[in-house]
Amino acid sequence: MARYILKRIVWSIVSLFVIVTVTFFLMRMIPGGPFTGEKTLPEQILQNLNEKYGLNKPLGVQYFKYLNSLLHGDLGISMRNQGRTVNEIIAETFPISAKVGILAIILSLLIGIPLGIWSAVHQGKWQDNLSMIIATIFITIPGFVLAVILMYIFGVKLQLVPIMGLDEPKSYVLPVVTLAAYPISFIARLIRSSMLESLSQDYIRTARAKGLSDFIVIYKHALKNSLIPVVTYLGPLIAGILTGSFVVEKIFSIPGMGRFYVDSISNRDYSLVMGTTIFYAAFLIFMNLIVDIIYVFIDPRIKLED
Repeated sequence: MARYILKRIVWSIVSLFVIVTVTFFLMRMIPGGPFTGEKTLPEQILQNLNEKYGLNKPLGVQYFKYLNSLLHGDLGISMRNQGRTVNEIIAETFPISAKVGILAIILSLLIGIPLGIWSAVHQGKWQDNLSMIIATIFITIPGFVLAVILMYIFGVKLQLVPIMGLDEPKSYVLPVVTLAAYPISFIARLIRSSMLESLSQDYIRTARAKGLSDFIVIYKHALKNSLIPVVTYLGPLIAGILTGSFVVEKIFSIPGMGRFYVDSISNRDYSLVMGTTIFYAAFLIFMNLIVDIIYVFIDPRIKLED
């Protein structure tokens, strides 16, 4: 276990280094800069700004200076957010994104797992067909399209929930549902497939032969093994929730990290793009490591050393 974790940590550091390097040079290769826009600045002001942020130095010097700052935990100063540091922006916005994301993950599991079980238990019947049709629809609809539909129906027409910001608890409903729609559908299909496979195994037949109730057979015996694929999906699920939040936060005007990330790319805010990219990468790598470890405890047949 310890050997595996150490190996993963080393590879994580290597992966982060590659991400930092590629992102740094790609941002500099894109035409334009953080201070170029529709309104052209006077040449002297532009030179002063480039000097202030070190953009007038050779690219190699900028790169190694950034690596040195990064090793000291300094992600730099945002070039387009009134001198605020990237560390401050992440500390302020990530909890907002995390709250929406956690609610979406919880909703995905609470609905997706029972829906998949319900579908598997009623295989071939109308309940199975209905649940799979619904799952297929929500898998195929892009998140931004679903967001607009939900906003129009429940926000504009019915006026049941706010459509902008997170000023009250009801404001979380639409963005959370939008983020959770795809994972709910995917988890339901995943659980259905795993449950059908589990229910066809010999140990399930043995359990039924012993006279155990359907509830015990399904929820105590079949479900345990059926959850293993869901655990392996948690890593990609977290990644999907985080990347999906970029568009969702922009549409619903949520002051989260995803919204700042999208704005930083369009504004060529080098420091903020780098800082948020590194933070997202480190977070996702860490979560995938945790999922791998949990996977072993759920299924002891899996050995991390393998």
